[in-house]
This record gives sequence, C-alpha cells and structure tokens, in this order.
Amino acid sequence: MFKDYEKVFMRISILFSFVALALGGLFGFIQLVSRTPGFPRLVDASGYYTALTGHGVLMAIIWTAFFIMGIAVFVMVSELRVNFRKTLLGLTLVLTLGGTVTAAIPILAGRASVLYTFYPPLIGHPLFYIGLAVVIVGTWVFSAAVIDVFLRWRRANRGVGIPVGAFGVITTIIIWLEATPGLSIEVLMDLIPASLFGKPVDVLLDRTLFWYFGHPLVYFWLIPAIVAFYAIMPKLLGVELYSVKAAKLAYILFILASTPVGLHHQFVDSGLSFEAKLLHTTLTYSVALGSFVTAFNVLATLERAGRARGGGAFSWILKLPWRNPVFAGLALAFILFGFGGIGGIVNASLTMNYVVHNTLWVVGHFHLTVGSIVTLVFMSITYLIFPVVFDRNIFSGSLAKIQPYMWFVGMFIFALAYHIAGIYGAPRRVDDSSYMGLSPEIWSPLLQIGAVGGLIFWLSGVIFILNVFASLKFGAPATVNGASLSNGSGSEPEDEPTIFDRLSIWIIVALILIVIGYTVPMMEIFSRGLSPVEIVYIGG
Repeated sequence: MFKDYEKVFMRISILFSFVALALGGLFGFIQLVSRTPGFPRLVDASGYYTALTGHGVLMAIIWTAFFIMGIAVFVMVSELRVNFRKTLLGLTLVLTLGGTVTAAIPILAGRASVLYTFYPPLIGHPLFYIGLAVVIVGTWVFSAAVIDVFLRWRRANRGVGIPVGAFGVITTIIIWLEATPGLSIEVLMDLIPASLFGKPVDVLLDRTLFWYFGHPLVYFWLIPAIVAFYAIMPKLLGVELYSVKAAKLAYILFILASTPVGLHHQFVDSGLSFEAKLLHTTLTYSVALGSFVTAFNVLATLERAGRARGGGAFSWILKLPWRNPVFAGLALAFILFGFGGIGGIVNASLTMNYVVHNTLWVVGHFHLTVGSIVTLVFMSITYLIFPVVFDRNIFSGSLAKIQPYMWFVGMFIFALAYHIAGIYGAPRRVDDSSYMGLSPEIWSPLLQIGAVGGLIFWLSGVIFILNVFASLKFGAPATVNGASLSNGSGSEPEDEPTIFDRLSIWIIVALILIVIGYTVPMMEIFSRGLSPVEIVYIGG
C-alpha cells in the first residue's frame, strides 16, 4: 500500500518531530525550573528568553508540523488508496528540514529571543525569519501534494462521500492555507526587511497580521487530533462512529470560523474598535460549536462501545479498554480537551479576557491544547502506527501503558495551578516570577504546585522519547501492515455524499468570512495612517 519513498518520508518527518519534541521539552524544563520559587536557577534572564523562544517555536510549529505531515501521508494513503508524488514529498523535506535548521541556529545562539510571537519592535536575527519562511514554503508544497492526492481520488470516486479521516486531513490543509498568508505577509513585508536593514514597522499592523495566523494555528494542531477521535478511536473500540455527518459538520465549522477570530488575542490593544473585537468574539464562539459537536459525537461513540461490552448507565465507562495505551491516551486527551475548551471560552470573552490576558492562565490553557489535546494524542497514535511505519514493535509495552496516565496527571496539576495563578495576576513571559520580591505570597505555592505537575508530565515525555528511540534499535520486528489499520475501501457504506462533501462551497464562504472579519480592523489601521517605530534589534 505504501510506496518505499512514502515510508521514508513518514519516518523522517515523524522522527524529526520527536527530535523537536525532545529539544522543545528540554527548553520547557529549563523555563519551568528557572522561574519557580525555591527551585534552582538554571539560566540567567537571557538564557530564559532563549529557552522560551526555542520552546515555543519547536513545540508550536516544528513538532506539530512534522508529525502532522507524517500522519497525513499515513491517513491519506490508507483511506484513499492513492499514492503521493515522490518529487513533492522530496521537495517538502528539503525545504522544511533546511528551513528548520536555518532558523534553529540563531535561536540556539541566543540571537532570536523574540518570545516566539513575532511581536515587533523586538526583532531577531535575519536567519530566524528566513528559515521559518522557508519552512512555510515547504508546508505549502506539502499542501499541494495532499490536494493532488485528494483530487486524483475524487476524479475516480465521484458520488462517493469523503472518508472521515481524509476529510480531516483536507480540513487541516485548508485551515493552514487560510492562515499562513497573514504570517507570510508580516515576515516578508516587515520582519525580514527590519532584521536586515532596520526598517521601521507599524506595531499594531504586524500584531494583527500575526494573530491572523496565530489562532488558526490552534486548529491546525487540533484537527489531526480530532481525526484520531473520529477515525482511530471507533476502530479501536470495534464500533462505528456515532455520526459521520456530525463529524463532517464539525470540520466545516472549523473551516469557516477558525481564521477570522484573531482579534480576541488583541482585546487589550488600543487602535482596534470595540465593534471589530465583538465581531471576532462572535466568530470565536461560532468555531467553538465545532468543539461541542465533536464532544457529543465522541462521547456518544464511547457510550455505544461501553454498552456493547455490557455496561449500564454509567458503568459503560469502566468497560472501555483503559489498559490499551492508544485508547487511554486518546480518552485522557479528550477529557483534557473539555477543560481546555472551557478555558478557551473565557479567553474569547470581551470582559473576562481582561482578567486573564498575558497571565499564567493563558499558559495553563495552551498546555491543555497543544500540550494535551494535541501532544498526548500524537504520542498515543504513535504506539499504533509505529509498527507500520518503522517495521518495529514498541520496545516496552509496560512503559507505554503508564506514560499517558503520567502525562494526564502531571498536565492536570500543572494547568490547574497555572489557571488559578493567572486569576491572581501571575504574569507569563517573565523570567523573575517574584517581580523582584514584590509578588503576592499566593503566587509562590501555586507556581510550586504547577512545577510538580510540570515535572511529572515532563518525565512522561522523557519516557515516551526513550521508548520510541529504543524501539528503533531493540523493538521486535513487526507483522502489522497498513491495511489492518485502515478503513478498507475508504468510504463507509452509510457515508453517502452530502452538502458537507462539497468543499468548494465552504472554502468560498470561509474566504468571505475572512474578508469580512479583517476588512474592518485593517480599514481602521490604514485609515489613521501607519505609525512606524524604530525596531529593537536583539540579534547581537
């Protein structure tokens, strides 16, 4: 089923993502320990912000992007039975790997400590921006490769519903292509010229362009995790997904409303009207509907499986295969998904956001998203696909069984403590959590409790990385093939095509919403005239 070059692509993408996860986790450990009261200070202020930038870039962009590319090839070929073009996959690897290495050099040298968020007037070394620009170009090539596979399948399968897993991959690609123009414009128009030539930049314009990209990035992470809930979890449980149509509805909601929502990250920014922020708040609540639909669909599927095993009104929960590390990881991530979603509603509120903005609440929230819903799901499905992709079984099944539970417990403690600390005003992106001894006393115990949780899930990550790389050398030869993990012919019998399968309609509607969502703030910014300021170059 898989061509040799597709296996090579998956192996390189997934292994490189694990390297990024390991390095990003190390940077996170350095941050956690260094800013926790009573813990040893591992780095000075400069080293802290280097670690912060490395942690953000590696975990939010590199780890997720490379793993998603690997799993996308796996899902598309498994479900559609159409192979990728070798040249496109090869070019993708050249660009994304080369760009990552280029960007990593100034980060590791401490010459691009711009807090990950690309916020001028802070400007890093030119190689940082150039490298990440090349990575984005590489992801566009990969997007073209995915679209090419889908179109070839569609031409041969007219009148057939899109398989739910492949639908999710296509949704991920559409959202990525919707989102990346904002960051690309910022980088090419302002950040590279600023880093090379000292060009003054308009801060509000560039912040708005960044968040045009920054929030849909969340759904670029999230949709592949939801694909696992929809396509992998039912197969593990031996039942059908409760509703394929509801799954596709959720995907469509994400396509429509994931991008024109970025202003809810800018509620405290002056220069943007209340009306523009309210519009983005409304659209943010709209995209949350996709999460609610997903929550219902997955819960209904879990109950169906538990009752099929003899469970009753609530005892069905205990009938689920909690000893299976793949299922356990997915289910535990799904629980954290609920808490992360609730926090997201707070972040999107025009009033409540003012309480938690730029506090540790936000850190707790996105560790429940990219740190849990995404990372824990990716870890869990690794246990499933590893024998197919690498022809080796996981080295230690016992470690694989305990690792998701350690991650869940540690992440829950960490996120809860950081959410509460945020309510008390503890700031994020600050290396000295004591505020030179002026911080409220309540911050210290909360940060220490959070650190305990952080160390637990960090240790879980170490166990995962060691187990995966040990499997490459010491894992027993695998007998699983890709066909045994796929959905057969690609379309479930009851999955007849619906209006949801007509993606061209929804892409057009999404583009219209993006234009509406960003016309108002951009008109406000340009109608007043830009106010370029001198950059603060920290590139050394």
